[in-house]
Amino acid sequence: MKTKVFIDGHAGTTGLRIHERIASRDDIELISIDDEHRKDPAVIQQCMKAADIAFLCLPDAAAVEAVALAEDCHVRIIDTSTAHRTAPGWTYGFPELTQQQPASIAKSNRVGNPGCHASGTIAAVQPLIAAGLLPTDYPVTAFSLTGYSGGGKKMIGQYEGDKTPDLCAPRQYGLIQQHKHLKEIIAVCGLTVTPVFTPIVDDYYSGMEVMVPFFTALLHGKPTKEGIWQTLAAHYEGCPFIHVLPLGEDKGGYLSANALSGRDDMEIIVTGNDERVMVTTLFDNLGKGASGAAIQNMNIMLGLAPQTGLNILK
Repeated sequence: MKTKVFIDGHAGTTGLRIHERIASRDDIELISIDDEHRKDPAVIQQCMKAADIAFLCLPDAAAVEAVALAEDCHVRIIDTSTAHRTAPGWTYGFPELTQQQPASIAKSNRVGNPGCHASGTIAAVQPLIAAGLLPTDYPVTAFSLTGYSGGGKKMIGQYEGDKTPDLCAPRQYGLIQQHKHLKEIIAVCGLTVTPVFTPIVDDYYSGMEVMVPFFTALLHGKPTKEGIWQTLAAHYEGCPFIHVLPLGEDKGGYLSANALSGRDDMEIIVTGNDERVMVTTLFDNLGKGASGAAIQNMNIMLGLAPQTGLNILK
């Protein structure tokens, strides 16, 4: 029997990518909704009642409304907005967080899909905290370079139209240090000090690199660069979605933010020296940072191999 899937918000960037990735699967039956009814609560609720899995690819307020509509349905929800990532009763959809996280996702009916910037930061930070190397009050800083597709249809139109000269150069944003992904980074990692987070959007379609620097003298035990690498490599050993590259690998000295565009997995590169270490996560903001992660979570919830239908390193 096919799994019935409803995508609420199928016209957005994430919704479209999810639709593209699962439309050809012979184990999935997509429940469609006409464009003229896609904001009609009664029609949406009927789709929810008919579905086994619903993806919410909506603004936060609309996602909250959609969850309310599904209250009396038996549908399992994966929300790609920020509305429920740290909400009580919801499971954080980053399977690589701990060894127990996939099992928590598998039995959950409400999964909050991680944010793209948050995924890259958490992937670098959380294993070091779990291993006791990184104090929870460490002054974390993170720099995130992303393609313009993460800004949605309006930003895509700006970059792919007759763009102004300022769009041809990298642009820093989130200047008041209140980026919406900070909340989940703090909560998931258990940080007691809010990080300084600098997101930057650049003139390419998709791909992301998140850079998290560490002063080893401020870490417990003052680990070497190799010690940090070993901790990350051990945490992700055997993981099909996150690959810690060999120590010393630096891709020729240049780490391109779009290197994993079109992929659904992530690479982690440890560079620097024994005093100052940079942990860089490379992935696609539309893949492991959004739709790919959502489908990975769906696969886990359905008891399938997590990589089913996804593009990862073989």
